This record gives sequence, structure tokens and C-alpha cells, in this order.
Amino acid sequence: MSRSAQHRWYRHGWNRPLSWELVLRITPRLPRFILVPLHHLTTLVCLICMPGERAAARRNLRRVTGATGLALLVTLYRLFHNFSRFIVAYGEMRDLGLDEFRHRLIDVEQAEVAIRGVLAQGEGMVLATMHLGHWDLGLKLFSRFDVPVHVVMLSDDPQEVTHYADDARAWAGLKVHGMGDSSLLAVKLMLALKRGEVVAIQVDRPAGSNVMSMSFFGEKTLLPTGPVQLALATGAPLLPVFVLFDRDDRYRLLTSPPMRFERGEEPQATAEAMRRLVEVMESVVARYPDQWFNFYDVWPESSEEAPRREPARRAR
Repeated sequence: MSRSAQHRWYRHGWNRPLSWELVLRITPRLPRFILVPLHHLTTLVCLICMPGERAAARRNLRRVTGATGLALLVTLYRLFHNFSRFIVAYGEMRDLGLDEFRHRLIDVEQAEVAIRGVLAQGEGMVLATMHLGHWDLGLKLFSRFDVPVHVVMLSDDPQEVTHYADDARAWAGLKVHGMGDSSLLAVKLMLALKRGEVVAIQVDRPAGSNVMSMSFFGEKTLLPTGPVQLALATGAPLLPVFVLFDRDDRYRLLTSPPMRFERGEEPQATAEAMRRLVEVMESVVARYPDQWFNFYDVWPESSEEAPRREPARRAR
């Protein structure tokens, strides 16, 4: 049985229509001098009222950063605070014009050059991202490129909840595919890549049967193999892209070099491709641990005795 079938990605019961209505209808109307302390108040409430998520996130952060004591508590607080910003940002997504959004992106020119360069090859692109920063905001940028984008997502929540995020991210060229909705999904995605289109997948939560045990921050855990298998099967390049929170209302676009994988005997070819992808994942999470929004035990078999690591330097 896969990990996703064993438990949900969170335990709290606050992900309800009423919560989304309050966030999306009220917070966009609040001035900044009110919104900033409200973020901190929400952070404190969540830290107190979500003990399961708090404990799991603390264990994850300790493994990633090696921090303990006050330093670990500060990073944990920043994680919950950034997640509060993440939820509120959905209110902006609906009304924020593309040009205004682009103006708030740091390093957007470099990212656009990388994306256009990959798309110009006509081989499609596997866009790899994580539950890091605000991934949905990155999808908004792709409306500039006049190419269909297929997003693969897994959700445990009912449509009455998920439609808020769906509505915020929606644009004409975007199609969301629910993981497990169709036995032919892999075929549809390969055909999309062959047409030169984009397939976007988050690569840090295992789901379904396409998973592999990988060493991640020094401990084995399951990670999804779907993105690299699509790249191997079609020859499409895989481009890691991340949208990180920066100061004030700015975002930082982080793009790694496109990755190509050589076909070979299985499962060795997949394992080698996964090893290369994990190196990128570790590098980004180590730089932005307080924006990696996984509130479950990423390493479920590990204990509090996670090995100490040198604290990662934060990017400026």
C-alpha cells in the first residue's frame, strides 16, 4: 500500500469552505498594517491548535537543517507564518494582473529565457516543482508562453474545498488532471509532451504505485517517479522551477538547469534520474526549509534521533 493511501498530508479539520471564504473575501480588503499582525496571530493559533502538524514539521525541519532548541523553534514558526502567506496569496491570484504579478517576481527574466529555450526545442517539458513557496503562482506565469499546461495533482479534499484554489489558478491554457482519475493518464501526458506541451508535477509527495525509496537528507523515504519516467519515455527535458516568498509582497523565481535523462535498463535508468533530481530537491529545500510545506512525517520510520546537519545558508 502506498503512503498516500495510509494517511493524509495533514490532520487538522480547518480546510473547509467557511475557512476559504473568510480568507479570500476578507484578507484582500485589509490594509497592510492590519494584515501583517493578522499573519502572526494566525501563525500562533495554528501552532497551538495543530499539534500533529507541528510535531511532524518539527521532525522534518530538524532532519533538513540540523537545528535544535530555539533555532529549530524559530524555523518552525517561520514555516507556519509562510504558510499563512501562502493561503492568503490565493486571494491575490484571482485579481492580480499578469503584468503586475510579473513586476513582483525577482529573477523573472532569467527564468523566462530558460523556459522559452526549452519550449523552443519542441520536445515538450516536464515542469518539476515541490510543495515549496507558492507553486500555483508559478503556473500563472505560463499564460505568457501560449502553450497548453497540464497539471497533475493529488487531493484528499472534496471539490467543495478544492474549487477555491482551482478557480484562483485557472486560465484558458491550463488543464488539471486528478491523479488516479484515469488509467490512461500516463498516455495522455506522454501525448501532450509529444505535442510540445508542458506537464507540471510536484515531486516531493509519493502517491500511487510509481514510487521509489531514495536517500533524502541522509534517510530513505518514498518519492514519486512519475516525472522522471515521463521524461525518460518521451525524451522531454525536465525543468525544476520554484516560486519562493521574498520580502514584502515580492517573489523569487528559482530555475535550475534543464535536465535530460539517458534511457537504459530499468530500474537502473529511473534510479539514476531520481538521484539527480533528488540532488536538486535537497539543494532547494536546504536553502528554503521554512517554505517547504509538508506537515506530515516525510520520513515516517525515522525518530527524533535525526542526524545533526550543518544549518544551511539562506539565499539572499
